[in-house]
Amino acid sequence: MAQENWVRRPQRWDAAFGRERIHPDWVNLILSSQILGDINPADFPDDLSLADIITNDCAIKWCSRGEIVYAAGSYQTSIFVVLNGGVRVSDDAGTDHASEPTAMPQLNAWLSPLLKRKFGRSESNVTRFPTVRLGRYEMFGEVEALTRTPRSNTAVADVDRTALLEITWPGARELLHWSDTFRSSVEELYRARSVEVGLKESGLFANIDPETLVAIAQQCSFERHGSFDWSHVYQRENATRQPSAQMIEQEPVIIEQGHYLEDMFLIRAGFARVTETVHDNESSVGFLESGDVFGLAEIEEGLIFGSHPNAERGLRSVGYTDLIRIPEHIVGKFILPGSKRRNRGAAPAPGQSPHGDLSLLDFVVDNRFINATNAMVIDTTRCVGCDDCVRACAAAHDGIPRFVRTGRTHANLMVTSACMHCTDPVCLIDCPTGAIHRDAFSGSVVINDDTCIGCATCSSACPYNNIQMREVTGPDGAILIDEDGGTHLKATKCDLCAGQSGGPACQRACPHDALTRIDIRDIDILSDRQSRV
Repeated sequence: MAQENWVRRPQRWDAAFGRERIHPDWVNLILSSQILGDINPADFPDDLSLADIITNDCAIKWCSRGEIVYAAGSYQTSIFVVLNGGVRVSDDAGTDHASEPTAMPQLNAWLSPLLKRKFGRSESNVTRFPTVRLGRYEMFGEVEALTRTPRSNTAVADVDRTALLEITWPGARELLHWSDTFRSSVEELYRARSVEVGLKESGLFANIDPETLVAIAQQCSFERHGSFDWSHVYQRENATRQPSAQMIEQEPVIIEQGHYLEDMFLIRAGFARVTETVHDNESSVGFLESGDVFGLAEIEEGLIFGSHPNAERGLRSVGYTDLIRIPEHIVGKFILPGSKRRNRGAAPAPGQSPHGDLSLLDFVVDNRFINATNAMVIDTTRCVGCDDCVRACAAAHDGIPRFVRTGRTHANLMVTSACMHCTDPVCLIDCPTGAIHRDAFSGSVVINDDTCIGCATCSSACPYNNIQMREVTGPDGAILIDEDGGTHLKATKCDLCAGQSGGPACQRACPHDALTRIDIRDIDILSDRQSRV
């Protein structure tokens, strides 16, 4: 029987977010002013007071003129409010890094620390790019915090001794949950900014001057379909292992095939399934992600022939879908001339589909594997069950493997139960300490063992059951037991062997080239892997 040691169970606020807790004078100032809007402290429960949230889940950030608050492409989930001084937010969402949303954010994230060291407190940072100035009590950073996406712009302090209130995601989540007024103001700001930022990031209006773009944004509208916190709904549906047709029926309809298409849809965040209905049987023919458009071909045809465009395919929300509706006349005037955007909602050529193997497409969409940016995929025709991959993972992580060599299969491909470092990591949403987060440098989902309290919230929220709770042992190998007699646990998962040279040990250890890491959103690569000999 293993030896046991007694320890105190860690709590949410054992350590404050900042280097030290916010001073009571600042807390009183925030509570007595309109810094966070018209929030009523009485809306919060006694064991989770507004003052405690501000004290522990927020920090005061002091910046010199020209100091970078955050850089475009970096992964952060904090919301900021200007307390004193000012901030300039770069109007660079439409530059080259935004036009290629899959690859360039990683490059920008890699460059961000270098830029901070080189230009961290530079006068030129204030005037380097076209900017929007934000002053006292104005909020910024909410778009990326709510969508769990990389920063779309760069924020720079405008004057010396600029004071910012940084609200971590755990703190912001509590404010959004308990305060209707805060939630309403943030959502209104998010919707308004999402349209303009989304249009810039898309590259659809790359040659349009800022004033015209603002006017265009005012004629567009924002919509959300599905559930922002979609994982628990999906887990209930997926528990029954329903056929693809039933999965499709349960997904919210954005537009049905054959219905009048008065606007083009630009996907702002999340995913959508493109479907085709033949003889009352609705099936998948593609999927859309951030930056993709739906309805461009139909609107173009309607304008050419002077007819009302109808959707040639249907569109359903997968998990959640934020989209921007761009009116037909805007499409005709500003987008169609010279447009080269992806339009994966358009009809494919006869006998073809946008993604080839429809059964493979159903597999990745039904299981929400389209969320995966770095999935572990095993070719079962090459795997001999030697477990070299498992042993290599254990050797790299103190004897405890971070994945289970099992998973869901399609033909000869198995998507293994290992963290996939999702595009939309819903495991982050309810973590009370922010221990599970995206690395600002790489975007990988990582866990800070020092702040993980073993609550298992992330493990329960992961739609793929890829986060395990492990017993914690002391230096002598003894299992740690808390004051109530419970085992002291920590969340563990694949971390892509962060900090170790050579990349994931599992992939390097496979002697038969059976295991690889894949961005499953690229169905062509997955299909090639399936058909190789």
